[in-house]
Amino acid sequence: MRKLHVTQDDFGFWQLSLEEADGSLRLLAHRAETADHLVENARELVAEGRYRDAAVVVDPPRKTVAEAAPDLDNYTVPPPRKAGE
Repeated sequence: MRKLHVTQDDFGFWQLSLEEADGSLRLLAHRAETADHLVENARELVAEGRYRDAAVVVDPPRKTVAEAAPDLDNYTVPPPRKAGE
């Protein structure tokens, strides 16, 4: 079963990752300041049939952007991440 994971990166930004049935991960979106928009996007992807068989999994917040990375000049695109890790 596919899963759409909404998680936070090490900078405190939210990201959306797709986990395929074989366990491989792909980053779909990143650098969102809140999870709300990505959760909505994930639900739309399922409802529209793009990832019809996917479950949406959302991590609880860990930290804010300000707490995580006061120097955003060094921001890099994060690797995809599963919820719960």
